[in-house]
Amino acid sequence: MRLKLILAAVLFSSLLSNHAQESAASTSREEVMVGGRTIKLPAPVGFERIDGLQPEVDRMVEGMLPASNRYLARFDPPKNSVPDEGRGFNVQVMRSIENREIGDRTFGDIKEQTKAEIEKAQETIRQEIAKVGGKAEKALQDATDADAALSLSDVVMLGCFDDSPSSLGFTMALNIAAKAGDKSVKSKLVIASMIVPVNGRLIYLYANADFNSAADRAWAEQAVSTWRDAVVAANPRVEGPSAKGLDFSRIGRSGLIGAAIGGVVALVAMLFKKKKQA
Repeated sequence: MRLKLILAAVLFSSLLSNHAQESAASTSREEVMVGGRTIKLPAPVGFERIDGLQPEVDRMVEGMLPASNRYLARFDPPKNSVPDEGRGFNVQVMRSIENREIGDRTFGDIKEQTKAEIEKAQETIRQEIAKVGGKAEKALQDATDADAALSLSDVVMLGCFDDSPSSLGFTMALNIAAKAGDKSVKSKLVIASMIVPVNGRLIYLYANADFNSAADRAWAEQAVSTWRDAVVAANPRVEGPSAKGLDFSRIGRSGLIGAAIGGVVALVAMLFKKKKQA
């Protein structure tokens, strides 16, 4: 009898240990570090985190970003999820402000400056995206070890869809044409971006989709808004200092460029995986 109790206790302890390890792994996949601060990132509903699973893909997509941006996480639909194919999420941070305390109050002070930058900087954004496109093409060539080409064109700012006290949402669209070896893809993307302070750090949330109709734009804007609500709810609210003296115009422009490249990554990574499987 005593032996049975001991065996049962050992088995129960093992189950608890396995559960604890699984829980710890799950929790670690829901957290990122920004400027020494832990940010909880619940996955968008129906999506799963994919960065860290395929190092070669991570190197490729990170190589496509402008130097001003850093990826925190990327999310795709589960495998064989046909309804959401071509849709994805990612979150980035601007390196230049990664260690700066920016809370709700701070962002409120710079929000109008950021909004004005979005409205006036479209031509500059087009030029900068063209430069970044060359870097992205090189990353695609290195990752696929094949002749590759990447073209980003017809960038259009579609305006702001969210203007709440502590967040700002804007949408853009662009055409992408990518080729690696004998694999190619052409598409029009819509990217809904949300700038939001979370636990005293400013992060950029992105939802992107193939742009076939107004419904795709509506999905992206609603999806990133819902994700913002979940991320904000999972983290402490921080008021932050005044933003007096902080020039946010150049930082805002970097975010817009990062938004475009962040959206492009979804299709290019998909192209890369198809080539590896061929």
